[in-house]
Amino acid sequence: MQNHAPIRKLPANVQGKDYVVGDLHGCYRLLERLLDAVHFDKSRDRLFSVGDLIDRGPESLRCLQLLAEPWFYAVLGNHEIMMLDFFLSYLRSGSIDALTDNQGTGFLDYGGNWVKDYFQADQCTMSDEFNRGMAMILELPLIWVVGDGKNRFHVIHAELVKPNYRSDKHIVWLDSDLDCWLEEQTVPPKVEDRLLWGRTLMLSQRVAMDYAKIQPGLSRTFCGHTYAARPRQVLSHLCLDTGAFISEDPDFYNEVDEEYGLTIFDVKMECWVSASYQSEELVWGEHAGHAAGR
Repeated sequence: MQNHAPIRKLPANVQGKDYVVGDLHGCYRLLERLLDAVHFDKSRDRLFSVGDLIDRGPESLRCLQLLAEPWFYAVLGNHEIMMLDFFLSYLRSGSIDALTDNQGTGFLDYGGNWVKDYFQADQCTMSDEFNRGMAMILELPLIWVVGDGKNRFHVIHAELVKPNYRSDKHIVWLDSDLDCWLEEQTVPPKVEDRLLWGRTLMLSQRVAMDYAKIQPGLSRTFCGHTYAARPRQVLSHLCLDTGAFISEDPDFYNEVDEEYGLTIFDVKMECWVSASYQSEELVWGEHAGHAAGR
């Protein structure tokens, strides 16, 4: 049902700064705090999202409405895909009798219950504001390629790991591969699955330590999908999912030993800042591993 071009390219931002934010999961208030903290200029700066705008957090629709902003650029996450799959029949017919998961997508079980607030049972439809948000999801790409040369970076949801990575010379896809996909405007189906669901690189600290931080031939690639308390990098993948939704209720997720939150990364300054529902103070950090190749 998606209408999106699977991979898109933007020129470098010569007027302002580019930022990338981790998985929002409905945590709009945390994003507001971060944008204020970095003095985000909506007339010059751009904000890229690694996807998973919705589910689990308190303001999913508000995060979805960011897609209407001219300064906001997102990729599809697996939660957006689950929502589209859940509403597949509705998207085709324009009518929905009940919010039941007939396709077995798992959408409602994994944080999608918020959509019940926008279900209009008497009209067998969803609200207009919800429909506008879902229509914008249909236009999202899987990959953003931004800039050229040493200033180039990518935005994806999960990972650029090859299906046959165990036997391939390079575990991950390179810039040259993405350039071919961009020219042909296609992303192979097996690649699409890993872009949305893959956890090979970020599954555990043990796996991450097996690989270098830099993959020659692959520009920095911002991703999310697999949360940890702080950003981390493997084979040019810099994961910014730091568990924003967990910070709303750490006890519920049995994660009281770590300080989770939403993280935004300043591409030019090579630094990040995180905000949590559990604290009014922000956490600032630098990212020095990319240039040094450590």
